[in-house]
Parts: sequence; structure tokens; C-alpha cells
Amino acid sequence: MSSYGLNGSGLAESGPLLQAGAFERKNATGSNGWVAWLLLVGCAMPSYMTMFVGGAKFIPARIVISLLMIPALAQLFQRGRRLCASDFFVCAASAWMFVAVLQTDQGSSSAAALVLEFSGGYIVARAYFSGRQGLETFVRVLKPVTAAIVAVAVLEHLTRHNVVAALMGLQSTGYEYRYGLLRATSTFPHAILFGSFCAVAGAIFLYSERSFLGRTLYCGLCLFGCVLSMSSAPLMAFGIVLSVYFYDQMLRGQRWRWHALVASLFMFLGIVFLAANKPFSWIVANLTLDPATGYFRVATWESASYYIDLSPYVGYGFGSYASPDDFFGNASVDSVWLTLALRFGIPLVIFILLANIAAFFPSRRTASIPHGLDAYMRNMRTAFTLGLAMFMFVGLTVHYWNNSWILWGIWIGIRASLKEDSVAAAESLVLYRQEMASADRDLTVGHVTRGLYASR
Repeated sequence: MSSYGLNGSGLAESGPLLQAGAFERKNATGSNGWVAWLLLVGCAMPSYMTMFVGGAKFIPARIVISLLMIPALAQLFQRGRRLCASDFFVCAASAWMFVAVLQTDQGSSSAAALVLEFSGGYIVARAYFSGRQGLETFVRVLKPVTAAIVAVAVLEHLTRHNVVAALMGLQSTGYEYRYGLLRATSTFPHAILFGSFCAVAGAIFLYSERSFLGRTLYCGLCLFGCVLSMSSAPLMAFGIVLSVYFYDQMLRGQRWRWHALVASLFMFLGIVFLAANKPFSWIVANLTLDPATGYFRVATWESASYYIDLSPYVGYGFGSYASPDDFFGNASVDSVWLTLALRFGIPLVIFILLANIAAFFPSRRTASIPHGLDAYMRNMRTAFTLGLAMFMFVGLTVHYWNNSWILWGIWIGIRASLKEDSVAAAESLVLYRQEMASADRDLTVGHVTRGLYASR
């Protein structure tokens, strides 16, 4: 490990307080393996497995979050934890959902379910998956859960039946085919949601696995899942994940690499917005493998944008907003951003977007952390940032609900905890530098004093 000067003292980075992982919070949450198993298995269970409690509908993941919510809040408010900007934006999004549905006679129960799933997943992840040990536990559980989800998709292809539904005695209907191949859904409500999960999980495994064999095995498994889903956006998302990973590996150690990547992205978007008459429609149209699907999505975006302009602040709740003869106004809206704006207004979209960005946006304090301090935590920050970027990207062409909506909240929560750890590391580094500088001054003063006494 390389050394560097601290306040001119010449102290090396390999000092005892600067070893990898030394800045992990003293009150870190530990492994919490049982929480990881409960949460991820709950999210992997099909959402059509429901039960009713007092008239309220619960899916497995919603039950898990309800059980963990109060302990998670107690864990999150322990001494030593720090609030993040994303905490505020998630709370603001939850409050806005309730405010927006007050205009309608019904929909408060549906809004409460969305708040419980998204904010609950965020809070549980923020509370329990913090620090290196918590992250390693989460990834360790994610691997067999992902393998099981892809295995169900393989069985689905081989048997042409939803295996889980068949085992439960339920009828499996609504299969879709593309290019003569079945689009696997596994345990998710739709094929594109299954593919999106595989793309996001692949980003985690690329950075978490320490060996080439491990990366090849688990990333290959996730890529296979994307192929089984036969969905354009997840396949494109996985390609982006791989491209960013190789870009990161080629320029590792160069802090400017991310600034250059973001600048290139904004330059590309600027060209699209300047050259295309309808830039959002152009982007959405080019996220599909099937031109007919692209045309349908463009028409959906144009129709939804028209109705959003009519009620931009609070949306329309969960009721109908288009006339019966408007085909695209009554069709499914395949974009989480459009759906949220139609239901709750543009402010909710802004809050959700800011919650994602605030979870990974670097600050001056985090920029002071030495590059080689803890390679694993640095890799996890990159992996979950990339995962959030893919959630936002794929969300242009799909609406997240149930399992996927919860997983999005979990990913934001984990990335926010990683940022919290970074802030703690930066503050510890500043304190360490001050202590070492003070020790150097005391040592220098001691030498001078002894020299004065010796000269008398």
C-alpha cells in the first residue's frame, strides 16, 4: 500500500487507523443474516401469494417489511447513525403520495401500500445493511436467491408452465412470446421485471466477486436471466453495466474517470435534445428490440404527457383519467416515471429522482477518502450506484410494482448507508490527521525543550 504525507509529517497510509475498514462505524449493524434471508426471500416470492389481514392485502415481501419496520426504525435512530439527504427525499415522497390522493374518494389504501413497500424497503435496508459486514452478508444471501430465481425461469422455459403457480394449484396464464421464444417471468409479475432484477443483480456481482471465476459464474447467470426474459431494456441495461465495469477497470485509480463518463452522458443527452423534435420519445423508441413495441411506447409517452400537463401537481390518483374512446389514454403505461406522475403528480417524480441521486452523489468530505483505503467498500459504492442508475434507466420503459418496487427502495437504502459510511470515514480521516499533526508538534516541541535544557 502506498504512503502519503499527512500535514507534512510523512506518516504513511498504512498507519493503524488507516487500514482498510478502519473507518467502519463502531456501531455497525453486524451481519444480520436472518434479515437478509427474510427480506430477499420475501422479495423473491411471487406477488400472487397473498393473504388478507383486517381487509388489507399482504404479499410475502410486504409481510416481511411490516414485521421489520419497527425494529429497523429503532436500529436507525441509534446513537452514532447519521441522517442522509435521501432520508428526507424518501420521507417527502411518502408524504406527497398521501397528500396527492386526498383529492380522490378512494386510493388511500393503495397509496399506503406503495408507501409501505418503497419506504419500508428503504428503511429496513438503511438500518440493517450498513458497514462492510452487513454488505457482505447481503451479497452472500443475494447469490443463492438470484440462482433460485433464474432456475425457476429455466424450468418455466422447459415446461412452458409457471412452476410456482402449478405447485400452488393456480392457473398459469398470460404468457408472452417474442421471436417464437417464451418470455420468462420467474417469480416476478412480468418478464421485464425479472430481467431488470437480473441486470441490477449482475452489477452487484461484477464488483463483489473477488475471483474471475466467481464473476463469470454469477454474472453469466444474470445475463442468462436477461436473455430468458427476452426484454429489450434489461438486455441493454446489462450491456451498459458491462461497459461501465470495463471502463472502470481500464481507468482504475484515475479519479477523473467518473467525471468524464458523466460529462459524456450529458453531452450525448444534449445532442439528442438538440437534434430530436421529441427527445424523450426518441430515447424510449430506441430502447426496444421490436419496432412495434417502440411505436406503442412512444404513443403512450405522448398520451401520458398530455394528461400530466392537465394535472401536473397531484395527478389523478388510482382512478381513470382518460375518456373511454382514448385507446392510449386507457392502455397500460409502461414507465414508472409516467405512472408516478399520473397518479401523484410531478413533485413525486422529483422526490424519487432526488432520493436516488442523493444516495450516491459525492460530497467534498467523501472525496477526501484515500482511493485504496477499502477496495471492497469502494467497489460496493460503485456497484450500487450502477444498480440505481439501471433502475432509473429501465424505469423509462417499465412500471415497477410489488417485488420490483420494494427492491428499488432496498437498493436506495443500501446506497444511502454506503454514503453514510463514507461520511464517517472522511470525518475519521480528518480527526486522525489532526491527532497525528498534534503528535508531531508535541514531539517537535519536546525535542526543542530537551535541546534547550542540554545547552545550559
